[in-house]
Amino acid sequence: MGNTESNVTSGVKKQAGVSTQALYKFVNLKGGGLLVDMMKRACQTKQFAEIDHAIKTKVEPFLYNKGAGRYFPISKMVLLRNKERARTKQLPEIRALENPDEDFNIHDYCSEVSEAEYISNPSAYRFVCWNLNERGAVGETILHLCLLNASSLHADLAKRLLKFYPKLIMDIYLSDEYYGESVLHIAIVNEDPAMVKYLLDANADVQERCCGAFMSAEDQKASRYDSPEHEYVGVHPMTNYDGYVYWGEYPLSFAACLSQEECFRLVLARGADPDSQDTNGNTVLHMLVIYEKIDMFDVAYEVGTNIHIRNVQNLTPLTLAAKLARVEMFFHILSIEREIYWQLGSITCAAYPLSKIDTIDVKTGNINKDSVLNFVVFGDKLEHLELLDGVVIDLLKTKWETFVKSRFYKQFYMFSFYFLFSLVSFISRPGPKIEDEDEEGDANDSAGKGNDSTTNARLLYATPASRVTGIEKLPYKTFWLNFSEYIDDDANAENMPSWWASYEECPLMDMETNLAKFRIVSEIVIFFGAILYLLSALREAKFLGYKMFVENLMTAPSRVMFLFSCCLMMTIPWLRLSCLTELDDHVAVMIMLTTAPYFLFFCRGFKTVGPFVVMIYRMVMGDLIRFVSIYLVFVMGFSQAYYIIFLTFDNPATPEEIDDTGTNPMPSPMESVVAMFLMSLTNFGDYYGAMGSTQHEYEAKILFFLFMVIVSVLLVNMLIAMMGNTYQKIAEIRNEWQRQWARIVLVVERSVPPAERLKNFMQYSQPMSDGRRALVLRLNMSDEDKEEMKEVQEMKRIHQRFSKKRQMEREARAKKRQEEYEKFFGATPTSDNENNNF
Repeated sequence: MGNTESNVTSGVKKQAGVSTQALYKFVNLKGGGLLVDMMKRACQTKQFAEIDHAIKTKVEPFLYNKGAGRYFPISKMVLLRNKERARTKQLPEIRALENPDEDFNIHDYCSEVSEAEYISNPSAYRFVCWNLNERGAVGETILHLCLLNASSLHADLAKRLLKFYPKLIMDIYLSDEYYGESVLHIAIVNEDPAMVKYLLDANADVQERCCGAFMSAEDQKASRYDSPEHEYVGVHPMTNYDGYVYWGEYPLSFAACLSQEECFRLVLARGADPDSQDTNGNTVLHMLVIYEKIDMFDVAYEVGTNIHIRNVQNLTPLTLAAKLARVEMFFHILSIEREIYWQLGSITCAAYPLSKIDTIDVKTGNINKDSVLNFVVFGDKLEHLELLDGVVIDLLKTKWETFVKSRFYKQFYMFSFYFLFSLVSFISRPGPKIEDEDEEGDANDSAGKGNDSTTNARLLYATPASRVTGIEKLPYKTFWLNFSEYIDDDANAENMPSWWASYEECPLMDMETNLAKFRIVSEIVIFFGAILYLLSALREAKFLGYKMFVENLMTAPSRVMFLFSCCLMMTIPWLRLSCLTELDDHVAVMIMLTTAPYFLFFCRGFKTVGPFVVMIYRMVMGDLIRFVSIYLVFVMGFSQAYYIIFLTFDNPATPEEIDDTGTNPMPSPMESVVAMFLMSLTNFGDYYGAMGSTQHEYEAKILFFLFMVIVSVLLVNMLIAMMGNTYQKIAEIRNEWQRQWARIVLVVERSVPPAERLKNFMQYSQPMSDGRRALVLRLNMSDEDKEEMKEVQEMKRIHQRFSKKRQMEREARAKKRQEEYEKFFGATPTSDNENNNF
């Protein structure tokens, strides 16, 4: 128990095979059954008395109230589905049972529900006709089996059953795999408009939701869970919408996704709401975007479907098309949403509303992550490059000219100056002072004779602390303030500050020369510059939010390295005051290595070098990582083998009693790894000659031959080929540089405070008649484009007319529910009042 897949598989096998369940004796999936045989004879003889009698006597015992049916609470119905789930996902009532399949009987949990109770809260109850304990292996009824066989004989039998028991049409599948699937869904999938019309005439529910696992997106199946509060299945909201039969749950969406226009119009004519949203919040238009069915999209839009509804991921059909890179659908929806101002010959003035296109929120100035521009620019599919055309590229150019260009060059020049100061400060660093004993002695003699304070200070710096007491009138000074105090006698030397012994050996604190002073000034400049860069990054993180700030950094790895160098720069003053010169040098090396690559960020904004930066990123993150992972396997294996071989190394140029470790080319495992790396670069002269001085010369040379063939010849040339292939692919992509430039535009835009962003947005956008902001463009259209524009304009006029009709239908349905409620209770339902107020 608890394994959904095994339960479903078992159920399907029982459906298709021989089962002891009485239902399959009447009709089975092999096309046979008692009622099928009787129906066949009746069709041949035109005598239906036998089949009618069999239906009345054999089918009726399986129905509630002789076919009149009854209501069950939704909170209990979901338990039938929940008992198939894993133990951790079962509801408390099911988890408390030792064997839910056998111990759970829904009739023990439910009492009869009156019609008044149902009218008071219709969404809390489900009507059931076929006995819940007599269902098929996956929760189906006899009517489902008839339509699954999809033959004219089974269709006649289904109609015969509905003639006697019309409420059978309300039953659905109950297993988790197909939960909610009705006979209307099956008829639409069978592409049988005649049966669809018959079922609609028989009052099939056009708003039935099929939310089984088989009909859900593949990446949501593992996250499915039940709740007693609602009948539909809860799922994780994030999905890519890929599914074999994810068709939007409603019969109308099924018909649209299967391009069944006739069935679509039949279901729509019976009151189906095209704006109904499934578990993912998708309407019919969302589903048609997913499957990129433009013709059906036009049909659905014409009949009044709202094109501005957002799903659970806050996506409209337009932004969904941008996210999934549905190229034709994207530009088609853009042509629907734009407003035409005027047309003169081939020139057309059109306004594109920016609420869903632009990354700037029209009210707050915050970044809109769910915008078309964000999905297109940061999309990772090749199809996203095809969307960098038309209004998208025009909007980017407008942003660039309005405010991004000036900020980009400002940041570039500021970093150039910062890098120049850091370059000067680090290349002018002094090395350690090394003086001979004789020079120290001469210096001490001259110190006793001279009175020059500068000379004495330098001598003190070069003299060990133990010899300071032997110097007369020796000045000492703090290196950063550059003032002198003279020591008149030996006693005063003992009063020197405690930090003197360490600072006298700290060359980085020496400010005696002009070059040293200039270096210190440069270090101070880059220190405060690093503080400003870090404060700017923190400010950006504050108004962007942590998640978006991290995403922003991921698009520019060189910026991450630069901010890391700024963080390292914060440690320099403490290392300097602690006189940790060696550690200071290590940090300085890391700072320079992580500062210079920030130029790559700005290079992406220039067409001449931008594509090469992209190639470097792709080669490092793709080709090089794959190469290194294989390369290390061989290097580690061969290096340890050579280490063992060179343990027997004996240098013939040294006597026997002298240790040869100093001349051994591979004295340690790590040295052998380095040696293998050098050999792979064809630098093997010294190592090959040393192989003859080991006790395993022939074995070493055989391994050398194998290593050179596998690594130097095969792997290195394979890396060159992979990089060449990457270069060619990127060079052939038409809009790759435009995408990198577009990312620079959006990254710079995100660094602007919201208030300033909104101000710039108001500058490049224009108001429309309904108050929305739009980007107004002048388009040069061909005759074909103008014809398409006229068709779209006509379609929009039809849409407006049907939208009013749909609204009237919704109001009529709400009024009907209110009248039914008042009929039983004599008052307006509270929930309806609240909804109307909303």
